[in-house]
Amino acid sequence: MVILLAHTSHALQPLNMSCFKPFKFAFRKERDSSMVRFNYLEPNKVTLVSWVDKALNQSLSKQNILSEFRATWVWPLNLRAMDDKTSPIVYI
Repeated sequence: MVILLAHTSHALQPLNMSCFKPFKFAFRKERDSSMVRFNYLEPNKVTLVSWVDKALNQSLSKQNILSEFRATWVWPLNLRAMDDKTSPIVYI
């Protein structure tokens, strides 16, 4: 039987730290600078797509994704990557 401990989703969801967090940061940065540059005009669909494109290009890379999977021991499976206190899995 395997039990997943509470508050361990960070270890089981490496894309949160390696992709989604940097993407949100880059998107907000692009949005804020664009809003200031264009005097806070309401954005349209083209502007939104532009922000997403720039944020994706800044935040996602193969190396970034692979390094986070290695750090969280998900792939390749490495049970020693986390110490006993932070390991999300308990074997019974």
